[in-house]
Amino acid sequence: MKKTFIFMFVSILFALLIFINPFSKSYGYKHKKIGEKTADILSLNMLIKKSLKNPNISSSVIKTEGQKEKIIIARALPEPVISFGLTDANGFNNPGIGVNSMSDIGFGISQKIPFPSKLETKSQINKYSYRSLKEKTRALKVNTVYLVKTEYYELALIEKQIRVVKYNRMLLKIVLGYISQKYGIGKASAPAYIRTMIEDSSLKASLFSLDKAKSKLIYLLSELTGLKESLIKSKIAILPEIKGIKPSKSEYKIILKEAFKFNPDLKSLKYLHKKSNKELDFAKESYLPDFYLKAGYGYRYSMVPVLSASVGLSLPVYFNSYQMPLINKAKKDKLSSIYNISWAKLKIIKNIRLALKNMKEDYNNYSLYKSLYIPEAKLLFKSELSSFRVQKSTGFSLLDSFRKLVDSEFKKDIYKSKYFIDKSRLELIAGRI
Repeated sequence: MKKTFIFMFVSILFALLIFINPFSKSYGYKHKKIGEKTADILSLNMLIKKSLKNPNISSSVIKTEGQKEKIIIARALPEPVISFGLTDANGFNNPGIGVNSMSDIGFGISQKIPFPSKLETKSQINKYSYRSLKEKTRALKVNTVYLVKTEYYELALIEKQIRVVKYNRMLLKIVLGYISQKYGIGKASAPAYIRTMIEDSSLKASLFSLDKAKSKLIYLLSELTGLKESLIKSKIAILPEIKGIKPSKSEYKIILKEAFKFNPDLKSLKYLHKKSNKELDFAKESYLPDFYLKAGYGYRYSMVPVLSASVGLSLPVYFNSYQMPLINKAKKDKLSSIYNISWAKLKIIKNIRLALKNMKEDYNNYSLYKSLYIPEAKLLFKSELSSFRVQKSTGFSLLDSFRKLVDSEFKKDIYKSKYFIDKSRLELIAGRI
């Protein structure tokens, strides 16, 4: 009976390693067998394309295009004013149009013409507002792509975790059956049986937590993309292979230059700074007069019609009571925009350095587990398996060596996931989609 249990344990263990090996290069990258059904790969590119069409981004795009119309509106002259009137020079006691030469029925038209530079300056203010809002929309897109990538890589990692826990539970159940049989005939101690039960409960709790975390990530991806949760759940997220070499020091300057040029939040602040310059110019132009043109016509029956025309200027009567506060406000807004740009650049520098540092550490740890710890764990497992075959090792030591192998592979995937998340963070800073 003992040999039967040993044979069964080794056979199933080999089956797990050969057919559903979590370390297999092909497993989980083409399809996953679930009974007779298959689950396809969850495409990251598809999720990104869907997320860029979500209502929040569409709303921002439409709002931005609406802001563009203000550029043309600002250049237009104010609407002319048309007026109609009655002039009765005889008074209310003896009304009669035409009796007195001063009485007439007339109409007039007047047009305000702002000082020429004011229209162009106001148009420039609206142009920079539009460009700033456009960059804000792009920032929203870039940030959405970053969120999709982050949640996708975390989902891929959790799915791998779930598979690892399930493998461990399958092995633990085999050991539990073996120990239960031995415990029943008095050849196994109670602590061994209890330890196995506790470990199974711990794995079950871990599986519950992982399933909960997976559901949350699926929900968030569904919110970002508008896809049904069932569609995302039916597919498998994967961690791509790390290509190329670890980030170099020279890459910092390249990415920093790219970020200073293309980071949408920084570009938005630069346009706001240009807008503040134009607002200062507009505030100074408040001293300049506006022009008023007016023409009128009065009908006096058989008498000669009355014609009138006038040109007027609007000048500030109370100099500096309105203009100086307006100019001071514009100066402070300009200074504030300069500080905002400086602060944004400092954050970009800090975030690029941090992201590159994390990527370097992630790459080093990933390489270490891939080239050293995993081969070492595999060697230990093979050694324990050989000892178990000749009954020189217990099921627990074999299971522990297998767990070490699984954990090593799992930690490799953790650093791989962190590498791609940090890389996505770097792409966010650089303004890439």
